[in-house]
Amino acid sequence: MGSKFATPLPVVCFIASLLVFSSRAAAFNPQPEPPGKWYVEGFIDMWADAMDPTDTAPPFGIDPDIVGDASSDFAASVIARFSAYANADDKPVDGLYDAEMEYFRLRIGDTTWDETMPGTMQFQVTDGLVTACSGIYTVTMPDHPDLSFALPSSPATWEAHDERGDVDLGVVTGTYSLRDGTVPEPTTLGLLALGGLAMIRRRTTKI
Repeated sequence: MGSKFATPLPVVCFIASLLVFSSRAAAFNPQPEPPGKWYVEGFIDMWADAMDPTDTAPPFGIDPDIVGDASSDFAASVIARFSAYANADDKPVDGLYDAEMEYFRLRIGDTTWDETMPGTMQFQVTDGLVTACSGIYTVTMPDHPDLSFALPSSPATWEAHDERGDVDLGVVTGTYSLRDGTVPEPTTLGLLALGGLAMIRRRTTKI
């Protein structure tokens, strides 16, 4: 079928451009590491504000009841580092910087994007804070749709188009907010699970 998203091979595109505009908006506060390096860890909280489904099924299998409520519906986890000089306040100098994405994960309904997809991101630093990001992730796997964050006037928005091969399931749009937080990495979760199993074995042995 004709579509502006159609490609010879199904391609996942993650195109991000994040900027602080809305009342929900915040920013990542980079932490200093060795001279010239900065560390970012946190979440992109996302609200689904509108859904334009086709007749086939709701996009991403999303429950329509979550659309338009006040609760955050999805969150992208981000861990990254970038290089920048420090200013007089010991904050990164304002500018646009290439980011080393060590971890990225976002799940919307039945679809997941993560750091295994090749791609790069850039961070926009304003007044010492990461106020914007831009980048693209692609992977040639079937049945994965497009996700984009945009730079509009207020409020800042995101859009996800669920097009799987010749099947177009529609579009979900919403707003987002950036916030610092502790991201549970897969290795950390794995170690916690192993630790729990070890404790169970020890208790079983004692019994």
